[in-house]
Amino acid sequence: MTVAIKIIVFLFGMIICVQLIAALYGIIDLWYTFRTEYQKVIRRILIWSVLTIAIAWLLGNQLRPAFLWGLVGYFVFYPAAYSGLKLFQIRNRRLLEKG
Repeated sequence: MTVAIKIIVFLFGMIICVQLIAALYGIIDLWYTFRTEYQKVIRRILIWSVLTIAIAWLLGNQLRPAFLWGLVGYFVFYPAAYSGLKLFQIRNRRLLEKG
């Protein structure tokens, strides 16, 4: 049962990381109107950051490592998956140009 709970907490950490990354993308998404929307962007980043820290703190010593590994795991997986997809598209374009 403990392993199942740790897996669920790990996946929950990945979900929270998705939201944290989405909040950080607000800076890029709203760059053109950042002067008027900066309060919303900063508020969203702060809310997800504080929520992440609070969840990690509340989980305790048994489940905290699984949560943090979920955060770190997705943070590493996200750019790796993006880069892999780009390389896959480049390879497919080259194959189509040859054929």
